[in-house]
Parts: sequence; structure tokens; C-alpha cells
Amino acid sequence: MFLKYSKHFLKKTFVFEAKICKNNRLAFDLVVPHQVTNLLLAKHNILSHKIIDAGYQNPFDGVQLLQVSAYVVVYWYQYRDDKRFTLIDIDEWVKEKETSTKKSLTYERSCEIGQCFEF
Repeated sequence: MFLKYSKHFLKKTFVFEAKICKNNRLAFDLVVPHQVTNLLLAKHNILSHKIIDAGYQNPFDGVQLLQVSAYVVVYWYQYRDDKRFTLIDIDEWVKEKETSTKKSLTYERSCEIGQCFEF
């Protein structure tokens, strides 16, 4: 769903880590350290990635990204046909995780630190 939305409304180059939340809080630890590291690399430096040849037709062999936007995307799936998601800049995600007294993020707080969308 997010990719379909982004093709029409977020017409820019970016990287993201997508998570689905089926309750009212998303644990910060669900975005694991190597994912945070690579999102930060893509945003602030250079990230090169070789796509694994897995026996199907890849669009190309790899990608190199230089200082692109980087996000954690959270799908908030609380009920059938729930179509809410939050786009949180990786720097904001890291800052929230490091400064929050909580171990998880609510939808309401995610809207304060990121951009919330419904479709």
C-alpha cells in the first residue's frame, strides 16, 4: 500500500524501513540496529547495495544512494481496512528512541514527530 501511495504523492528518491503495528504501540526495538545504520548512511553519506540474484528477474543489479531522505514507515493496522501510516525521518526516530521515557511509540506521538497519512 505504501509504495502505491508514494508513487503518486511522494515523488522523490528515498529509502525506508516499513513496520506494521497491529496494536496501539510500536516497540522502538523493531527497527533493528543494522536498519538504523543503513538508513542513516543513506541520508548522511553514501549507501551502496547489491541486489541478491535469487533466480527471478531483478530490475537491476544494485543501487548507490547519496544523501537521500530516509524514513521509518509505520502501518497502523488496528482494524479491518485501517489505512493509516506515518512517515518518520530517521533522525527523528533515533532522537525519539534515545530521549523517550517509553519503549514504544503511539500513533498520536508518531504524528507529532512525523507525517501521518490516511488513504
